[in-house]
Amino acid sequence: MEEQSRFSETVKDLLEGGREERLAQLLEEAHPTDVARTLRELPTAEQTRLFRLLNREQAGAVLHEMDDQTVVELVRALDEVELSGILDRMPADNAAEIVDELPAEQAEKVLDLMKEEQAEEVQELLEYGEKTAGRIMSPRFVAVHEEASVAQAIEHVRKAASAEQAFYLYVVDDHDHLVGVVPFRRLITADPATPVKLIREEEVVSVTPDTDQEEVARQVAKYNLLAVPVVNQSRKLLGTITVDNVIDIIQEEATE
Repeated sequence: MEEQSRFSETVKDLLEGGREERLAQLLEEAHPTDVARTLRELPTAEQTRLFRLLNREQAGAVLHEMDDQTVVELVRALDEVELSGILDRMPADNAAEIVDELPAEQAEKVLDLMKEEQAEEVQELLEYGEKTAGRIMSPRFVAVHEEASVAQAIEHVRKAASAEQAFYLYVVDDHDHLVGVVPFRRLITADPATPVKLIREEEVVSVTPDTDQEEVARQVAKYNLLAVPVVNQSRKLLGTITVDNVIDIIQEEATE
């Protein structure tokens, strides 16, 4: 806590002294959680000054760490071009949370300015009800066909853009139905020539898009999962919810 206080005081001093170049360097080295806590202590005008010193990727991470009311006040102070650039670099589920807080007219403008693929993913998530699995899931996941070999699966994981956020390799059939899961540890220790279907776990704990987010949290805790897949009624894989989302849910419910 003392370290956080020192960081906040340093940020405030640099803001007051107009030393924005030094402040930008300090922010680049800081953890998003520390930046978010400091932002909450500042008036809106200074929040905006500070936030504009962050690079877009870091800005997205900081927004994710902030409480809803502070996010609303801050993003409304940014113009649509700035905000769309930040949301483009955020996970779709986090971007959807922010877009949902915007007035309808501003939300529409921001979505129009975002990259087409990201905007479509955000809009799809916003179609699900609030506090449901569909609203908080990430539509990006790592999955391979059940007939793939372990070697092919490892190569797919290596190339997958979403692999850094993945905890499990999901196994699907010809129709993208979820038919199994393979923990990465098991994958990398298996014989490269082995078909993935022979090392998969067929019993997969999953939720549907309309599952309440509190029930998602209970399932993750009950089965000690790092992530849970979201499937439709025919078991088609739609997305995943990771443990960091679940922690956010628990904190949100505790605050309420």
